[in-house]
Amino acid sequence: MSDAAMATVFDYFHARRRRDLAAIGSSLDPDVVHQGVLPDLVCEGRAAVLERTSASIGDGDSGIEHLELHAAGERVVARIAGSRFREIPFLAGEIFMVFTLRDGRILRIDDYRTREEAFGAVTMPAPASR
Repeated sequence: MSDAAMATVFDYFHARRRRDLAAIGSSLDPDVVHQGVLPDLVCEGRAAVLERTSASIGDGDSGIEHLELHAAGERVVARIAGSRFREIPFLAGEIFMVFTLRDGRILRIDDYRTREEAFGAVTMPAPASR
């Protein structure tokens, strides 16, 4: 499943870059949950995740300078770094997201502050930073 999971997450990020909410929505399971770094930052269901996504891509600048993906079975760990994450004090310029897939769609997105937390969530050792 790693290749298919990686392709789905890559397509998700490409759709975000294009600001294509229809494509983003089609990649999400109807019951998707996006859990942010803080416990109160949670979106439940496709409509809520799309609403939050729309707000975050609305200004036209992705603020992303680096994107790194690692396949882990039906999960994909993404490291995203750039200006938009340097503006958030508790993120230190980057965020790590774990995507969990089911039947070819994104079922969960869990955000983490550190590489170790994200890779620990998928029970694989974190590769060295580049």
